[in-house]
Amino acid sequence: MTGRAHLALAAAILVAVASTAAPSVRAASPAASLTLVGQNSVGSRGMNAALTLAGSCAYVGSRSDAAPQVLDISNPASPQVVGQMTAHTGSTPRELRAIPTNRELVVLNYAINGGPNGLDIYRWTADCRSPKLTGHYDFGSRVPHEFYLWQDPQRPARFLAYVTMFASAGNALNVVDVSNPAAPSLEGGWSAPSSYGYAPLHSIALTPDGRTSYLSLWTGGLVVADSSDFATAAGSPSLRLLTSAGARFKTPPGNVHSAVPVPGRSLVITTDERYPMPYGQGCPFGPAHVVDVSNPAQPAALATMSIAENDPTACSAAGSGTWTSHNPTLTSHLALISWYSGGLQVFGLDDPANPAPLASARPSGVTPTLRDIQLGTTASMTWSYPVISGGLIYVADINQGLLVYRYQGPHQDEIQGVGFAEGNSNLTASTTVATATPVVAATPTPPGVVAPVARPKPDSRLPIVVAALLIVTLAAATVWRRRRT
Repeated sequence: MTGRAHLALAAAILVAVASTAAPSVRAASPAASLTLVGQNSVGSRGMNAALTLAGSCAYVGSRSDAAPQVLDISNPASPQVVGQMTAHTGSTPRELRAIPTNRELVVLNYAINGGPNGLDIYRWTADCRSPKLTGHYDFGSRVPHEFYLWQDPQRPARFLAYVTMFASAGNALNVVDVSNPAAPSLEGGWSAPSSYGYAPLHSIALTPDGRTSYLSLWTGGLVVADSSDFATAAGSPSLRLLTSAGARFKTPPGNVHSAVPVPGRSLVITTDERYPMPYGQGCPFGPAHVVDVSNPAQPAALATMSIAENDPTACSAAGSGTWTSHNPTLTSHLALISWYSGGLQVFGLDDPANPAPLASARPSGVTPTLRDIQLGTTASMTWSYPVISGGLIYVADINQGLLVYRYQGPHQDEIQGVGFAEGNSNLTASTTVATATPVVAATPTPPGVVAPVARPKPDSRLPIVVAALLIVTLAAATVWRRRRT
């Protein structure tokens, strides 16, 4: 073969190689993982609900009328149950928020079988493992559902609980001042105008300054509101809607369960909770969405975040479970979302129009004493807002108890540098990287240690490229020798 023929062949090979497989390499997600650091089954009781943290303590609520549990997390690799709080027969301690700087804990109880509806407020002195019931706010026969805890950045000793009443009668929102645990007081309330039709307020989240709020009106969609009256302690406070009834973001046939703002960006992450039939809409189960709220008058969907079981063609074969998004906790570029049977999911938000699935964990191994029959039989039933503390991720699973994860991957610094963050409050803190030693994974990999995102495969074109380069070298050498002679 002549030198020119060698060069022509090499060029043809390089062109062919350059034109193949490149898109799949560029599209590959960066490698990421969630590693199980520690777990406590909370007595394998099942029916676990909300989670909150304060210092070296974690507090886990219940979907039944069992007492909230107190866990010592001073060693995140080995959380231990060390106590419990007050139980109310016939009421579920469904939602909990801690105020570490105030040594205060707020527990929302609502009636499931004739029990009381209200907020229990606890305090402790030096030991977060021994909170004492100090105050109570009574809603009477009205049933609260969730609440967002807001600390006033202008007056740091002022704390408001924005309590949503969902489908209960009366005001859809009640704002309770819990700054004084012994004497909580009502600041004011709000309900959606009749022009919005059926729009029960399921949950609410606020910007850090408290002046803008995001209302999850279930099938009534997402609405943005001006909440500066409450933030500034104005007389006769109320919300002023910034989104008209016709401009709401909706997800038919689903709903807007939660809507949490992304820190420092004009974005909100919404979730769409759909229970299995006959308790809810069933298949297809609800994904999550990225919504642009730069124009509060016109929230605009940018993208959908989903797992395999959210595909309508796949969910019917997924088994008896609840494959739906639930509660998000966010950093500037990461969305940590509890997903019931789908476990804990992590998505990257670098390009909000194309969120990237990064990692997930579907815990198992615990057989709970009590299950919620509405939800199915999957081992994983991850439910609470994830809580970031000391660079680790804590989350409560209905069946599996308290789980502690370490995230490694893109933007891991946004988690490692966080002392405290949760999706249902504006409380934040900074810290250094946590030093807890992860549990050593056995072989085979134990449940809960998951790194599902495939790493980019070695480029199979490399041997061909090497061969082409050798041909080029040979051809060049042949041409050089001939010119010499």
